[in-house]
Amino acid sequence: MKNTISKITENYYFKVITIAVIFLSLFADALNNAQYYYMLGAIVIFFILLAFLDVKKMQKAYQEDTVHIPIVINVDDSHQAKHVFDNLLKDIEKKYKLHNLEKNLKTYSNVIREDLIFTYIGDIDSNGKYDKARLISFLQIIRYQLNKIESNLNNKVEFHLAYYKRPAIGFLIGALFESDGLVIYQNNQNKDKFDEVATIDDRTYKEEVDSFKMFTKSILKEDKNSDVVLLSIKASSHKIAFNADSLSKFTNVISMTANHKGTIGLEEDWVLYAREISTVLTNLQTQYKNITIVHNMPEALAIIVGMAIGNFWNVEITQYHHGDYPAIIKLNEVKCYF
Repeated sequence: MKNTISKITENYYFKVITIAVIFLSLFADALNNAQYYYMLGAIVIFFILLAFLDVKKMQKAYQEDTVHIPIVINVDDSHQAKHVFDNLLKDIEKKYKLHNLEKNLKTYSNVIREDLIFTYIGDIDSNGKYDKARLISFLQIIRYQLNKIESNLNNKVEFHLAYYKRPAIGFLIGALFESDGLVIYQNNQNKDKFDEVATIDDRTYKEEVDSFKMFTKSILKEDKNSDVVLLSIKASSHKIAFNADSLSKFTNVISMTANHKGTIGLEEDWVLYAREISTVLTNLQTQYKNITIVHNMPEALAIIVGMAIGNFWNVEITQYHHGDYPAIIKLNEVKCYF
């Protein structure tokens, strides 16, 4: 009850009548008529009732309906995460016709901005490798906060994820969100904004495909005496340099090249792209002991693939660095931390 009264006193309608009472009471005093005091009292009661009903409506919305939670994850980028968060808030409010989302999350769900923005400033050493311990700790923090948010809310949570800048870490980020109830955004650097590219509201992203529509698969090298394989995934305009030191050693190389020109369009089915990649990885798991992924893809696609394959596979992820593609981490190296 005390908490409800506190929310009523902070409500817009209560603040309006508080200001109005000051002026109306002066007006009633000037007229010196008891009738005006009764009218003033009725107006005050009416606005307090409005405030009470509005608070109850908001409590229901943030306790029973789907709660939309913006999440910003920034890896190795100087771009201001707070700026991204503010824009993401506006997009969510516009799409779902919400008002004061950040304030209401704090008031009714006890979720604050600091719980929703994660920035990792990762130094890359001379070999182009991330500090694994620090990276895993960063992922731990995110998973802890996600669990905390979900456990504190009785209703369904839909996370809205804006992640940038390293696609390699996107695979691991996807494993953190291995569930439905996720809206994924892709960084549009040309327009300084994030575009919504996929809504995950079921487990379709885990289903294998019977045929390939988005990618063309081909075998570039084959060595039946080797139990390791390099999977090349090209889903954006940049080329992959197979003659790089870290890639030229592979004698088994499978290529997946997207059939579109340039980059994936916003109107395309990003989940289908991820399903085709996941299907190939599933098949490779039965044929090879170790899989290494070299990739050129948007961060959002890496996230969906990460959701599909999880963090239980012996899959090594590479990240482009100064003309080479050093491996930074294996998915199953971090499974115990999730």
